[in-house]
Amino acid sequence: MDFNAHKTSIIRIFYHDQVVGIGFLVSEHYALTCAHVVAEALLIDRTTPSCPEGEINVDFPLLNSTDKFSARVVCWHPVSPLQDSEEAIEDIAVLKLDHLPASAHPTRVILSENLANNRFKVFGCPRKVSFGVWATGVLSEQNAKQWFQLEDTKVTGYGIEAGFSGSPVWNEELQGVVGMVVAADRKRETAKVAFMISTQILVKAWVYLDSIVIRTKEIEKPVKPGLFSAKKKFLEQRKRELEENVEAVRKQMGFTSDLSKSRNLEQKITFYFEKIEEIDRELGGF
Repeated sequence: MDFNAHKTSIIRIFYHDQVVGIGFLVSEHYALTCAHVVAEALLIDRTTPSCPEGEINVDFPLLNSTDKFSARVVCWHPVSPLQDSEEAIEDIAVLKLDHLPASAHPTRVILSENLANNRFKVFGCPRKVSFGVWATGVLSEQNAKQWFQLEDTKVTGYGIEAGFSGSPVWNEELQGVVGMVVAADRKRETAKVAFMISTQILVKAWVYLDSIVIRTKEIEKPVKPGLFSAKKKFLEQRKRELEENVEAVRKQMGFTSDLSKSRNLEQKITFYFEKIEEIDRELGGF
């Protein structure tokens, strides 16, 4: 995936007509963002423990379209109520979009341990700049919260500030997204620093992401021709297992009248179908 394709994954998140943050597609109908962005969009407390309900309006600003699409929260890790919390898995939300533009595509999410000194790009909508701007810099190291430090090393141009939360951090060396912007240091006037929740943490927060991410070791290792048939057999077996899961969940739905349980089971079926579609696309390459 090149950078231009990545840009089609980026969404803006709204409260009425005001942009409150950014998110990004990681699979055909699912996007990641920050919980505090969702809280602003729904006018709820960012520490709300239960998964919020209600529709959220989003758009795809880099597709030259003004169309808005509805989304709802399917995974929720609120902001910790404790000040200076060192809990890594917080302020993360997953949105599901039932409809999206044909030209929108999931970005390439990378899982890598070697990020220090890599250059990054992020898109955001700071105050009074709703059409968006780009900020660049260099990735530093992790802090005690396991968030990576993002450093603005330039003199001119935009830095990361409010309005960048939830934005995917594009790593120029790895040509993929390695995390999500979560906060900027505004307590110190001279600081040009922000923070990123890494893919390692995002995978722990939303287990389904583990089947989507690309590990850098897989990229670096050349694929031997003899492995293709084994990979195909693995994919075919995985597809059969997913189809069996669909049937099992459908049977469960026939035995429950609980609306909440039925909804959860429907979400499972949707997820299994999406995985089956992904496998079918991959099998098409063999």
